[in-house]
Amino acid sequence: MVKKLLSLAMALVMISTVITSCGGAPSASDNPGEVSKAPISQEGVNTGKDDSIVIAVSSDILSMDPYRYNETLTNQFMLHIYEPLIFFDDNSQVQPMLAEKWEVSDDGDYTFHLRKGVKFHDGDELTSEDVIASFDKAKNPDSPSAFSNFFSGVESYEAPDDYTVVVKTKGAYPVLLNDLSYIYILKKENIEGKTEEEIADVVVGTGRYKFVEQGKEDHIDLVANPDHWSGEKPITNVRFRPITNESTRTATMLTGEVDLTVNIPVRDIERLDNADGISVISEKGIREMYLNVDSRKDSPFFTDKPNPMADVRVREAMYRAIDVDTIVNNIMNNNATVMNSFIPENYNGYQDVKRSAYDPELSKKLLEDAGYPDGFEVTLDAPNDRYVNDGNIAQAVAGYFEKVGIKVNLNLMPKANFFTYIKPEKNQTMLLLTGWADGSGEGLTLVDDLLHTFDREKGIGTVNRGHYSNPEVDALLEKAGVELDSDKRAEYVAEADRIAREDFAYIPLHFEHDTYAVKDTINFTPRTNSYIEAWTISFK
Repeated sequence: MVKKLLSLAMALVMISTVITSCGGAPSASDNPGEVSKAPISQEGVNTGKDDSIVIAVSSDILSMDPYRYNETLTNQFMLHIYEPLIFFDDNSQVQPMLAEKWEVSDDGDYTFHLRKGVKFHDGDELTSEDVIASFDKAKNPDSPSAFSNFFSGVESYEAPDDYTVVVKTKGAYPVLLNDLSYIYILKKENIEGKTEEEIADVVVGTGRYKFVEQGKEDHIDLVANPDHWSGEKPITNVRFRPITNESTRTATMLTGEVDLTVNIPVRDIERLDNADGISVISEKGIREMYLNVDSRKDSPFFTDKPNPMADVRVREAMYRAIDVDTIVNNIMNNNATVMNSFIPENYNGYQDVKRSAYDPELSKKLLEDAGYPDGFEVTLDAPNDRYVNDGNIAQAVAGYFEKVGIKVNLNLMPKANFFTYIKPEKNQTMLLLTGWADGSGEGLTLVDDLLHTFDREKGIGTVNRGHYSNPEVDALLEKAGVELDSDKRAEYVAEADRIAREDFAYIPLHFEHDTYAVKDTINFTPRTNSYIEAWTISFK
């Protein structure tokens, strides 16, 4: 039985930005172990047991540019170095960060008042000009930015003085604060007119930790910022170790090389939990694993024949062909929960819906009725080092499809290639195994990203990688996007998700459980959004 750490102390402030990485300048080298160093303090890295901690994670970050990718590991690492104006705590309550207070006008405009005296790691003071420049960079989809959709309801923004930022909305914008909690603030001179590579080369924020160095695919070192505006004094030295090999990740925990391991292999949970000096924490998570299905009649993948997946009967056949219970039981070792909808339990817009039953015989009949008695051929794209057992899950899905006559070409790729490959605008994937997590507690932020018709310029549907499009769903989401009443907004969101589920717009698989191995010498409490925040960890 998994032990629960019942008396773990929560240290300092707990931040709940979302969400679906550790490094220096990614442009320096593609060779594992090569070191990139930041032009800041490098003292005291991993010099003593009492002031240092080593955290093992499952993969490296994607970029040191905090706007380039919206990916959990990248986001959580960036939060150590950079900070947004506001954040949401683990109870989904908004809290001040770089903005110490704000007010909302009758017109729905927001005025943020910045903390005075906040210093960047190089000693320069934060001003509203830095906020404006950061907004400009994050808003621009050509920068490139993965966060342009977070400004879809923003008309304009301005800085009337050095410590004030006014955000004018296009109308009611109920999730503005949630969206701004994603936007990290960088120095104006470090981002204005800069490329991704140039931003990644100068790692200077206002956060609780300063960047020290990166050994690509090996380690990332941070040192506590002694001048942080909070006055807090967290553990001095933090090393993140990206370890993609599951056996190695377990071994380093057992030998004491690391203090905390994230996403421990499900097959090793019992072994680690029984080891002296180690406890395992396992909690139901919010990261959802699912299949994006290209349902377009004009799909670029089927130019000389109709796209089979444009037929709802085919999509239902694919849905019913997969034995999700077996995947959860056998591949995930029961460390997952069957997923029925995009919206997690307790989120605004959640419905307690039942999953359509696994029925391969019905799948074959649906395929026959749709005109595909002998099936058809697809390519399934999937990562093999990003999510828990993702490669094995993809192989299982391919096997289930083969049993009902759908021939699958399985295209597995490493995380570093995967997130570039799957961008909706690139149109490279017809069937995709992927994951997504959002810690906002707001169903709208999920379904708007995942189900709204993709429009890159407007910044909507930016994670709709199957290019699902239904005008009725769009209309409901647009109503929800300007509805301030949370109950009414939930109704719109629930209805949009219901329609999409009946369209078999996507194929839900499961919610991952968050699993951690923790030395008994430290205090650690998991967060709902699965972020690891080193400043909340302390020694017993």
